[in-house]
Amino acid sequence: MINILIIIVLLIILFFVSIMMIPFHISLILSNSGLEFKGYFKVTWMRIRLFKRDIPSKEEEEEKKEEKKKEKSKWTIERVQKVFNLFLEAFPHFQKVFYAVINSFTLEKLIIHIKMGMDSPVDTAQIAGIFWSISSWVNLYPNVSLYIQPEFMKTTLEGDIELELKLKLLWIVIESLKAITKRPVRNFINEIRA
Repeated sequence: MINILIIIVLLIILFFVSIMMIPFHISLILSNSGLEFKGYFKVTWMRIRLFKRDIPSKEEEEEKKEEKKKEKSKWTIERVQKVFNLFLEAFPHFQKVFYAVINSFTLEKLIIHIKMGMDSPVDTAQIAGIFWSISSWVNLYPNVSLYIQPEFMKTTLEGDIELELKLKLLWIVIESLKAITKRPVRNFINEIRA
């Protein structure tokens, strides 16, 4: 009976580990025309769309305004100082989680296209030259492309960004669980939640 229970627990753990090894795909498409941003943010897992948000979202802006009106600050100088000190104690454990997050991301594609123009064609040429020199170094990285298109006849700043990332959660979850077992991290979390 105990052997069957152990096998079931191991199968459940193996199932969750395999789920965390399958990467999440994160996509951000954003375009700027004048001062108007349009695009979307999407998260998929095994080609199943988990989350999609259009940019800009009018519902979020209205909710934030209402929350600011309702919410009153409970933070005092003493509490901020206490939280900061607790954060400093827990920082080495958070640092491991931060490194796990950075190492869990894989850049699949980054394309940046900028169309810019200044008042003077000379200024446009100088700024474009600076961006072209930067883009020559940036474009050496695989899956990264930076394009600059100067517009000499009018003042403009427009652009498009296309970003795709892969995220594996296994090491983030492991490091987070390790961090939560430490007393300074628990004290910090409890103080934030209070």
